[in-house]
Amino acid sequence: MTRPKIALVLGGGGSRGIAHIGVLQVLAREHIPIDIIVGTSMGAIVGALYAAGNPPEDLAERLSEFQGTRIFSNPFSARSRQNRIADVLRHQLGSIKFSQLKVRMAVTAVDLISGREVVIESGEVVPALVASAAVPGAFPPVSRDGMQLADGGVIDSVATGVAYERGFSAKDGGRIIAVDVYPPLNHDHSWGDPLSQIMGIGLPFHLPTLRSGKDMGPGVGASLWRSFRVLVWYTHETRLAKFPPDVLIRPELKGAASLNFRDLELPLKAGCEAAEAALPAIKRLLDATG
Repeated sequence: MTRPKIALVLGGGGSRGIAHIGVLQVLAREHIPIDIIVGTSMGAIVGALYAAGNPPEDLAERLSEFQGTRIFSNPFSARSRQNRIADVLRHQLGSIKFSQLKVRMAVTAVDLISGREVVIESGEVVPALVASAAVPGAFPPVSRDGMQLADGGVIDSVATGVAYERGFSAKDGGRIIAVDVYPPLNHDHSWGDPLSQIMGIGLPFHLPTLRSGKDMGPGVGASLWRSFRVLVWYTHETRLAKFPPDVLIRPELKGAASLNFRDLELPLKAGCEAAEAALPAIKRLLDATG
């Protein structure tokens, strides 16, 4: 009896995506086969490091290099920050091409000109990762083949639809495991976070009157950031409902920031625990025959 082919879809979410490493550690320990990784933003970065042959146990240390380079320290130099991200990824992956990865990989981005999702599966891996993680407002888009590519999470944070299109749905004899680390709105009541401040829309979050000192509520920047979050969350949930995975893993990441690469233990542990809880369902997938 042949097993179904397995797609692992790793979603975006900044440093919350460290949870993907915990999931990969559990899957590797249990010898769960992975036939393709579909990655978006941080999910693409973690997935590519794994697909290049790095043991899951080494990935957290590799990603800690992001903090050491002070990538997010200067809110006025988006291009410089993006170049530093590329330098870190180049140090980790060199000039490896998709065809050289040990696991098939698909990286998603969005073309800001056409508004369409772009799936990158050929050429050098690092430029694709930089494009997939180019959060609008925080980083400039990446030029590629006449397109202006930005973070794939803008249009689909957990790109299960890409796995469907590549024949990994149950109808086609496949199974899809998705890991969602995007912060849900009901967990996030804030009107800004470090990413919004880097994007230059963080001040003022609230508008105290100069005369009374009373808090008059969210400011324009805060409202803009929250509106962006609402829009992305709505698209995120709509796409997941349209292309549901067979197993959806959502690590408990309440309180985990999107740009905290200093404290990797919280998301790493959350990813491990969520994968452990999902193991019975995942093993049932392997027993299925279509």
